[in-house]
Amino acid sequence: MLSEFQQDELWRNWIAAEIRADYFADMGTRYARLHSLLTWLTLFFSVATVAAIIGEPGWPKIVQALITTGLSLTSLIMQNPKKTSECADLHFKWNRLAAEYQALWNNVYSDDAEAKFGSLVEKEAELSKASMVIPNKPKIVVKWEEHVLSQRTASV
Repeated sequence: MLSEFQQDELWRNWIAAEIRADYFADMGTRYARLHSLLTWLTLFFSVATVAAIIGEPGWPKIVQALITTGLSLTSLIMQNPKKTSECADLHFKWNRLAAEYQALWNNVYSDDAEAKFGSLVEKEAELSKASMVIPNKPKIVVKWEEHVLSQRTASV
């Protein structure tokens, strides 16, 4: 059985896990969109560079080639596909943890509730460590915090 303090902590952890799950889903989508944009821009400037090579010589060729190279390097250095994959994995894990917190919330008076809660807190610590690979964007966190809280307070 969980004490009143532990129940409050469980509620906060559940909400925080949902916020993080939504945050990483959002970040993954942003990285995927940015990668797609960089890919299309690279393609566009590559075609423009080829067209410039066929046409008259001059600065446009050099500028377009430099832009294409810059976009390609930016895309390579940013590693957006890797970040998208990491965000998808973190979204899944935080979402699963939120579901486990919810299941415990519905069973706070069971004999093994305290042990389960301790196990979930340990999982959260491990996930928090794994989450360090994605930068913190406070405005996006606040967006999802407001969303989750509005859902939870509406259902209470």
